[in-house]
Amino acid sequence: MQSKQTKWKVLELFLSGPGTRKEVWNRNPEVIPWETFKRVSAALRSNGLLETFGPQQIPSQSSQTQVRLTLKGRRSVEGWRIVRERGEK
Repeated sequence: MQSKQTKWKVLELFLSGPGTRKEVWNRNPEVIPWETFKRVSAALRSNGLLETFGPQQIPSQSSQTQVRLTLKGRRSVEGWRIVRERGEK
């Protein structure tokens, strides 16, 4: 993984909700190059911060596999945002 900042930037993109990796990246493609996003999101998934789920789990969604924050991932990124905001004051 390139840096801890990159990890947090990717996790923040998932705060808006689940989606395919491409949909999530398209929320703000200027944050990180697509190739880096794919590598970082795969690492975050293997570390238990992101999870994939199929269309059978949410029938109203598209037929593609979706990715979302796990509870661990949500807590991590929300905690990081609080710390970052305190540091900016």
